[in-house]
Order: sequence, then structure tokens, then C-alpha cells
Amino acid sequence: MSVLSQKAVYTSKYIQVIQKVIKRNGKTFTKDFIERVPSVCIVPYNEKGEVYLGSMYRDAYEKRILELVAGKIEGTDDPLDSAKRELLEEAGLEAKKWQKIAEWDLSGNMLSKTYVFVATDLKEGKQQLDDDEEIEIIKMPFEKIIGKIYNGEMTLAPHIAALLLFDKMRKEGKL
Repeated sequence: MSVLSQKAVYTSKYIQVIQKVIKRNGKTFTKDFIERVPSVCIVPYNEKGEVYLGSMYRDAYEKRILELVAGKIEGTDDPLDSAKRELLEEAGLEAKKWQKIAEWDLSGNMLSKTYVFVATDLKEGKQQLDDDEEIEIIKMPFEKIIGKIYNGEMTLAPHIAALLLFDKMRKEGKL
């Protein structure tokens, strides 16, 4: 495969669409690729076996979504530093212990990384939300969260994957 040409056909704060002319197996074709800024996803887990979740109105879905604490990595920031910032801003939490449990590609059709962290030994504080954010933080027993995944109340795929991986690692004593 060779890329004959490429150009940005759309750019915004968080995504860019790159159009590439590709030659492969004697054929030439044009494809669009979405590049999205990388993100972090955090499982804040306390000593009582609870996870802090956010209930947040998502404009794209036009409804409230139950999700993990998550956010974008800004510029050249380190993923862990971004996770610490997002945990404090969105949930008002600070953690003494951090463990990266995954680094995933978000999609087969979108170029973006998601870094998954577990945050423990938590200290509660005050949220520092952006102007467009309204996040209600809910502490929920982990087993209840699993039920919400299976009954369809939690629907964000990267968050579900992070919680299921966390569950497996927790049961195996790897956290």
C-alpha cells in the first residue's frame, strides 16, 4: 500500500478528517479518516467497593448518560496527568494511587487512543466543571454497575470495556 496524497478536509477543536488517495493491489481509491484527540477514562474505586460515576447530559444523544470519569488529553500532556486533571475537574476527586490498565485504539475507523486508569485511595473535594458541563457524581457499588451494563443502562463501549477489564483484574488480584 502507498499513500499517493492526503489533505485535511475538515478540522475542529477535537477532530480532523483526512482524505487520502491510496494505491493498493494495483487499485487506487480515496478514503476519509477521522483523527480524534486522545482521551483518558478513569475508574475511581473506593475502599467500600464503590465506583464514582458521572451522570451527564450529552448533547449528541439528547439525554443523560451514565459514564465513567473521562476526558481529552490536551496538546502534548501526559495521559496520567490528563487523568488526574479530569478526575479533579469532573468528580472533585484526588487519588493517591494510580494504575494504567489499558491503552486502546478507539475504533477501527477512527484514529484515536484511549488510556484507561484505575484511581484508588481517593480524597473527595469540589468539582471544577467547564462552563458547558453539568455532571452529577454518583457513588455506586461495583456489582450494581455490572447490572447496569447488562440491562443496557450504561451504553458507552469504552467505559463498559474499562469496567469489565477492571472487574477481571480485580478478581485476579492484579490491581
